[in-house]
Amino acid sequence: MISVVIPVYNEKDSLAPLHAEIAEVARRANLDLEAFFVDDGSTDGSWAVIADLAQRDGRVHGIRFRRNFGKAAALSAGQVLPV
Repeated sequence: MISVVIPVYNEKDSLAPLHAEIAEVARRANLDLEAFFVDDGSTDGSWAVIADLAQRDGRVHGIRFRRNFGKAAALSAGQVLPV
């Protein structure tokens, strides 16, 4: 399984197209892939989009920070997830 960690900060409009592209690449390459979207304190509704993607696609997982901690913290959160 390949895990992709995607830091998110106020990216609600790009999340669905990004998910679609990742899913299509995984499909074409026959990859067993999961995506972790880490919402780094977004204020634009990004979390609602992530939650919707996770509900519709079991390969999508969301992590939500209460405030902005920065890209490095978001990436680190994805690295400590249980296998």
